[in-house]
Amino acid sequence: MTELFAARATVVPPADLHLGQAVHVNARAAWLPATVTSITHTRIGVAYAAPLQASSPLTDAVAPWLVRPADGVRLQTVHALRAGDDVVVCDGTALTVAALWQGRDRWWVIDYTNGHRAAVPPTAILRLIDPTPPVSVNGIPL
Repeated sequence: MTELFAARATVVPPADLHLGQAVHVNARAAWLPATVTSITHTRIGVAYAAPLQASSPLTDAVAPWLVRPADGVRLQTVHALRAGDDVVVCDGTALTVAALWQGRDRWWVIDYTNGHRAAVPPTAILRLIDPTPPVSVNGIPL
């Protein structure tokens, strides 16, 4: 579980982000789609794609280690995962799901093909490698 949500494992330098870029923001055990609105050395300003609940602990300025580019990655709720899905962990590596099940406490247990195991809450949203190729016309991406 520590490798799945260890948000400080790899910091995306602010130089790798640009204004208007589509990103994912880690909100505990859920990744949320957002767009970069400002960049400083200590905070990244984001505008969320979906309105957050009023009780949400996140603001519009988050620490850089909570932000990851959204290119080539899609968001998926934990209950919709399937064996064979490639989950992108916080350090950028991909782990393949071998099996998953929901325990009596309603938390989901995910076994990976490399022998690692993670327990995540039922509200978790994970980042998965997006297998669909980008759409392009005459080699120019849309």
